[in-house]
Amino acid sequence: MTPPTPLRWAETWRLIRSDFHRLADWLGGGGLAQKAYWSLQPNFQAIFWYRIARYLYVNGWRNTARLIFLVKLYMTRVEIPPTADIGEGLLIAHATGVVLFGKLGRNVSVMGGGGTGGGVQPLDIGGGPGYPVVGDDVFLGWGAKVFGPVRVGDGAHLGPDANVFVDVPAGSRVYGPRAVIKPPPDVAPAPSAASQQEDVA
Repeated sequence: MTPPTPLRWAETWRLIRSDFHRLADWLGGGGLAQKAYWSLQPNFQAIFWYRIARYLYVNGWRNTARLIFLVKLYMTRVEIPPTADIGEGLLIAHATGVVLFGKLGRNVSVMGGGGTGGGVQPLDIGGGPGYPVVGDDVFLGWGAKVFGPVRVGDGAHLGPDANVFVDVPAGSRVYGPRAVIKPPPDVAPAPSAASQQEDVA
C-alpha cells in the first residue's frame, strides 16, 4: 500500500471549511447562532475530528491520531478511522450508525445508518486492503452500504438500504429490495384480484 501523502495544516483547514459549507447549504443557510449550533452537532463533530486525526496520521503522529479517533468515536458514535482518505465537502446528514472506511471522493453524501467497509476479501484497489473506492458526488441513502474492494463511480445514487458488493458505474441508481408485507399468523391473506375473478366466473 502506498504511504499517505503528508498534509499541510492549511489544506486540512480548507477541507474542514468545505465540509461545514456543505452542511450549512444542506440545512438551508442560517445566521451565526444557527451555524454555531450546527457545528456542535455530532455529524459535523465526527468529520471535524476525523480531519484532525487524518492530519496527524499522515504527518507521522499516528498514536495521537488513533487516540483522537477513539475519543471522537465515543463522542459521536461515527467510525471514520484516520486511515480513510476522504475528499472535500463530506456531508453526514445523521450521525447514527455511520462507518466510513476506504477512499471517498469529493462531495460524498451519507444520510446515516450505513457507509463503506470491508469484510469481503483483502484485495487493495486503492482504498486500503479490502476497502472500496467511492467517486465524487456519490449519494448514500439511509442504510446504504458498500462492502469490499469495489468501485462506485462518480454521481452514483445508492437508495435506502442498498447493499453493494460489485462495481457501480458512474451515474447509476442502486435501490435496495422492496419490503414484503405479510399478515399476522391469525389473519387470512386477502384474496387476489385473479382469484376474485375466478369466483365470479
